[in-house]
Amino acid sequence: MFSKPTLKQSREIFKNTKRFYEVQRLHVYDKGSKNSISGIKATLFGGSSILGLVIGTRLTMMGSVVVYPHRNIGDWSNKIFREIRTSADLGYKTQIRLTDFTDQDEIDVTMRHSNVAICSIGSRKFYGTEKEFEDANINVPVTIAKSVRDNPQIKRFIYISAAGADPNSASRMLRTKWIGEQKVREICPDVTILRPTTIFNTLDPNYSPQGRWGYNMKAFNRTFFRVEGANGLIQPVHHTDVGLAAINCLKMDETIGQVYELGGPHTYTWDEIYEQFYAVTGIRPYIIPLKLETVMDWASSPKLSSAYRYAGKYWLYPEFMFGEHHDIVVNPNEKSFEDLYIKPVSFGQNVKEYVNDILWLHNNQPETKEANSNG
Repeated sequence: MFSKPTLKQSREIFKNTKRFYEVQRLHVYDKGSKNSISGIKATLFGGSSILGLVIGTRLTMMGSVVVYPHRNIGDWSNKIFREIRTSADLGYKTQIRLTDFTDQDEIDVTMRHSNVAICSIGSRKFYGTEKEFEDANINVPVTIAKSVRDNPQIKRFIYISAAGADPNSASRMLRTKWIGEQKVREICPDVTILRPTTIFNTLDPNYSPQGRWGYNMKAFNRTFFRVEGANGLIQPVHHTDVGLAAINCLKMDETIGQVYELGGPHTYTWDEIYEQFYAVTGIRPYIIPLKLETVMDWASSPKLSSAYRYAGKYWLYPEFMFGEHHDIVVNPNEKSFEDLYIKPVSFGQNVKEYVNDILWLHNNQPETKEANSNG
């Protein structure tokens, strides 16, 4: 009697088998609602992140089955899953707790009934160690890519990297992102890679550049510490546009094996970004210029430990210092939003939303004051 092969046997059978996406096309029905069936059964790694929330929301809104692997202890009432619980709405969703994201057997379990795998796992820019960067950007994506390669049911694999990834970059995030991206492409050549630039979001501003600026405004009484010469080019992109790009990649077969660099429609310097924050809030900051060597000495000082390091993580962390020195813009030779039929939102349209908490803190709402004076 025929017996179903085990996971290890299937892994050996399909290890060197070429994928025929011409036959295994992913048919997506996106005209229905959350109670319809879109045809997508996705395993979303990094679903509790800001970008993962957007992707999971768009998938469940069209009636997709989404599996959220996680390594946190708790249930849907846990604060880690609070946003997932509301953003995924009433779609078909489930959670699977793993003990080790680098164990391929555990990853295979999460993708046993899926036909799509999306990796949006990234490293935290705050209080991260070298090992944490390597695990999030190299070891975990490589394990997911091996599981995708050995699973014949997976038809599409989307990996979210970062624009400006460079093996020689001083930023640990960009350096490890490049290494992980190259290894993923070697294991799974049919992967679709998305390289977003600096992402701005309104769900959790602490993980956006405006969070660092707002932390200085609140914690240091409008004193802003600025590193001398840290005025690189930035092409900010909104997190909803990146999430929409991932969904469009699933609908378009021509995106298989392609690389897309996702950036906003305008390019700014960091000084221009902060000037827009000042103009919207009406706050006059006290700017203190610092040398990069001084900031790095402070960041590595043993005195800045425990609570002190945690308090200064939004402006003393080296990733911010190096990130503002380098130009993080899209490569004009790579495909972009235009090839995915998306018109990204301009940064200037959402500046007020980015600094809304600062407006509330300082009670600086010119529109409300004008309305009261006219009334």
